[in-house]
Amino acid sequence: MRRRYSERDRSKFLAEMHRSGDAVWAVATRVGVSKATAYRWWAEEQKSGAAPAIEFAPLVRSTEVARLGIVVELGAVRIRVEAGFDAELLRSVVAALSTEKES
Repeated sequence: MRRRYSERDRSKFLAEMHRSGDAVWAVATRVGVSKATAYRWWAEEQKSGAAPAIEFAPLVRSTEVARLGIVVELGAVRIRVEAGFDAELLRSVVAALSTEKES
């Protein structure tokens, strides 16, 4: 029997997708939505052009963070930045990805 989902179910799924950036199937499983419905909702969301609000994380200087590195996310692209990275190269990569996204 086909389950009917509420607008609240849809909102919860989409909010989790924007927050986590995980795969559609993973978020669907986590929030209890069928994968087929989740893929349809996500495709509709992407087609509508609705973009999540930009959130900024505080920068915390720590020897632990510097030793482990960080991950920079720009849209669907993830860049792992290891300790001792070339700052100019990272700037160039992020600029290129930003320009590519605008095109």
